Amino acid sequence: VCEGCGDCGTKSNCVAILPKETILGRKRQIDQSSCNKDFSCLEGFCPSFVSVEGAIIDKTTIKNFDFSNLTIPKLPKINQTFNLVVTGVGGTGVVTIGALIGMAARLEGKGVGVMEMAGLAQKGGAVHIHCRIAERPEDITAVRVSYAEADALIGGELLVSAGDKTLSLLNRSKTMAVCASNEANSGEFALDRNFLLPKDDMKLALAARLEEKNLQFVDATAIAKRFLGDTIYANVVLLGAAWQKGLIPLSMEAIKKAIWLNGTGVEGNLKAFDFGRRAIADSEKIFGSSQSNDENLINSDDMTAVISDRKKRLKDYQNDKLASKYEDLVVKVSGVDRKLGLAVAKGYYKLLAYKDEYEVARLHVTNLKTALSKEFKNGYKINFYFASSFMSRKKKDGEIKKIKFGSWAFYFLRVLALCRGLRGTIFDIFRYSEERIKERYLIKEYENDVSYFISIFSARSCDLMIERALIPLDIRGFGHVKNKSITAASEKRK
Repeated sequence: VCEGCGDCGTKSNCVAILPKETILGRKRQIDQSSCNKDFSCLEGFCPSFVSVEGAIIDKTTIKNFDFSNLTIPKLPKINQTFNLVVTGVGGTGVVTIGALIGMAARLEGKGVGVMEMAGLAQKGGAVHIHCRIAERPEDITAVRVSYAEADALIGGELLVSAGDKTLSLLNRSKTMAVCASNEANSGEFALDRNFLLPKDDMKLALAARLEEKNLQFVDATAIAKRFLGDTIYANVVLLGAAWQKGLIPLSMEAIKKAIWLNGTGVEGNLKAFDFGRRAIADSEKIFGSSQSNDENLINSDDMTAVISDRKKRLKDYQNDKLASKYEDLVVKVSGVDRKLGLAVAKGYYKLLAYKDEYEVARLHVTNLKTALSKEFKNGYKINFYFASSFMSRKKKDGEIKKIKFGSWAFYFLRVLALCRGLRGTIFDIFRYSEERIKERYLIKEYENDVSYFISIFSARSCDLMIERALIPLDIRGFGHVKNKSITAASEKRK
């Protein structure tokens, strides 16, 4: 149901709203592990949000792996001091890594100094933890790691790890690093729906600073989610990976005892440490098993795959007639230019499959219970949050106020989904609303523009035509949010 409009992030500015890549583009999802339950995201003008009462996050997915056969790595030597840097963002438990390392060092009778450099970092802000380990406490004269002095880097978040502040601490001749490859949220993503982190560039920046053999990326969040049922364990997964890679001059027994003494989520954190070890020792097995069960992303440049996927969706959305109408126009344009045809395949679908009341109902009925079963144990109550111009009152700022509906609404949605055959007919009670009229106008306008492009096509103007064909992808959201994007899209078309 989510359109990826970003209004939930604008309203809440919450780092628990994470990107979710889908076949139809980037959408939003809620990370249950970092959600603070203030529900401010519900203020976003979107019918995709549901809340669950009496829910228990399903954390019973710990898989049975035999970790006894994992090789014990050669631990690094301590030359006066061993200098370790940990990076991450506030609110994800990254500080726990520094605390566990510090405790493990003390348990071994070593000298240790830990400095947390959080600055203004609260939830979502950059965090640097400097840690020096020595055989004797008197060998540590300063805790802060200086320029090119780091022996190891544990990167809990890619953006912070690849920042200038972190890179300046690395030394190509000696620094080893294990970094999380997943994308965390940032303030920019919460406020800008189109914000993308340059992940490839950030990985390249780290690779340019370190020798290839000394740098390893691990998707700790995916491993924690898949095998432990909770992303809160991601940092301990990373700790285990770093230890197996030989980045920590402490015994496994000391680290595990530190986890036990910490007293929080002991069983899960011990498992997380072992899964991190396996991610390094047997990456093919662990990553082969941690693949998401979500829909596979098709190649967005494969014309045949895109058309086939969109046709199936349009058939489910309405009927075979609409799917055939879509295919006829796309094939016609593809005969003129394949790249333009691919652009039309994406843009035309976006307009045809506008999310009206029938489609929102169908998507909830088709997908909601399956999606919730992946996150929560049974025994919860669902609440929906809808806004309707027929029923809702307006807030002081002029926006329509959303109304909370209980689980009974699911049965109403089921009936509404079955009525989608009425869409566009004289019996469609929603067709006369201003929003539905605009959506039908946009379809007709797009068809006219594409027909005009076919008649005047030239290689010189192809790029401009492609840009116009993809404009519908910028039209996202519902109600007043969608109206704003339509206005911006119309200006861009001119």
